[in-house]
Amino acid sequence: MPGSPEPDDLHLKPSRTRALHPLAWLFSLAVLCAGLAMCRSWIDLAAAAFILAFVALRAERRSARREAPLLGLAAIVFLAHVVAAGRGFRSAVEPAAVIAFRLLALLYFLRWAARAALGRVARWLMGIQPPARPRFVLLLVESARLTAALLPLALHEAEQHMTALRARGIRVGRGLRGIARYLVAWFLPFLGTMLRVSDAFADALITRGYVTGRARRTGLDLAWGLKEWAAVLGSAGATTWFLRGF
Repeated sequence: MPGSPEPDDLHLKPSRTRALHPLAWLFSLAVLCAGLAMCRSWIDLAAAAFILAFVALRAERRSARREAPLLGLAAIVFLAHVVAAGRGFRSAVEPAAVIAFRLLALLYFLRWAARAALGRVARWLMGIQPPARPRFVLLLVESARLTAALLPLALHEAEQHMTALRARGIRVGRGLRGIARYLVAWFLPFLGTMLRVSDAFADALITRGYVTGRARRTGLDLAWGLKEWAAVLGSAGATTWFLRGF
């Protein structure tokens, strides 16, 4: 019949690109985060901040024009350290630059990691069976697993509420009162939305036969290959470069 799909359209070829193993993600992210936190070269941190800003904004599909508040915060941190040094401000320029660029690098690193890896890692962690004894460890691990699973939803909802406020012309006001009003206007609807999302999430778990502490299927391809070794060795090499003057 006209408009009916062709036989070739009914059998789409699956994508050959395989996602990175969650354990490789965890190791690589932890090693890179440690390297950025301990790096003492402002040049390396500036380059890392620029690269991480590019990949984070690309993952979030955001415009660089919206990053002015974050860049302003880094500039305030830089100037605060320089001004606090007094007469020795010249010697404080480099340490202040290290602190400011480290702040930017870590923030963009977390934003990129949340978009690129958090969902897959959370699904993998949800499939691991925690220890049954002692009981408080089981409840602690289970709470962490459920929290990690909800974080991508929370980040998405927070961004949606901020976009809605901007569309209504609501901006951060001047002074503490203006900031407080903006936070109230953002947080109360966000809290209501997250309560509904959490309730729906709990209903979905119960419907699927959720039991505390039981291992669950993730549906992930957990093969370990050349890509994983490249990620592990690449992150280790980058961290070694960051720590060369430590």
